Amino acid sequence: MNQKVIYENFQETYTKAYIGIPKGYGGLDEAFIGYMDEFVALYPNFAPKCKIPTVLYMHGSGDFVWGDTYRSWIVNDLGFAFISPHSHIIKNRPIYKSPAPKSKYKKVHRLRQAEIKYASRQMRKSTWIDTNNLFLLGNSEGALAAGIYQGNEFKARIILAWSCEDGYYSEDTEIGGHTDEPILSIIGTEDEYFGVDSKFNHPKHKIQGHCIEALLEHGNSKVVVLPKAKHNLTDNPYTKYEIINFLKFWSRDICKI
Repeated sequence: MNQKVIYENFQETYTKAYIGIPKGYGGLDEAFIGYMDEFVALYPNFAPKCKIPTVLYMHGSGDFVWGDTYRSWIVNDLGFAFISPHSHIIKNRPIYKSPAPKSKYKKVHRLRQAEIKYASRQMRKSTWIDTNNLFLLGNSEGALAAGIYQGNEFKARIILAWSCEDGYYSEDTEIGGHTDEPILSIIGTEDEYFGVDSKFNHPKHKIQGHCIEALLEHGNSKVVVLPKAKHNLTDNPYTKYEIINFLKFWSRDICKI
């Protein structure tokens, strides 16, 4: 893998990020749903009187699959902004098709960490993002990235469809951030990739299929295990409720438009 080529393309993960801006801010009559470069071109002087609480979303290995649903919840139902780095736009991006050598997964995990750091830096340069209310949300491969990220710049993080455990897809995992940082974990008992009976983990890797043990020292954490739910958590009616209420609870001093 040519690391230089990959990092040269990092700018596009953000400039072409999937985004959503809720209506009402900066005179928007309706929510903007699209890409970052489109928004900048349409609204070059976007300057709302209130900075916008924002969720950084790390999508899974299948690109923006299910991302539209999470974006709609965040933007339309919660009223927060949504930014998702466009990981698969990177030239020569490492990818895998399971089963694959552990080394391939490690390359991807390192790449996703760098994506979060880069996006975080860009977000903090923004004139319209409320940097006091930044949240990190990840799904599947993106949940692993969000879970192990070591930075402290996010107010809270949400881990969807990953069990916070070492197994077939990862090793030496450690939850990032400080132990007081609020964390919400949601996973289904029938998760095809991180459940106890997932085909690549079972029977070699003795996993529990949830984040409880990994989050025992994190006093502000919450673990939701959904009976019979699979890897696609958008199918479960409780997922939206848990995400929105968690973000509402931990957001503070939001400027009202």
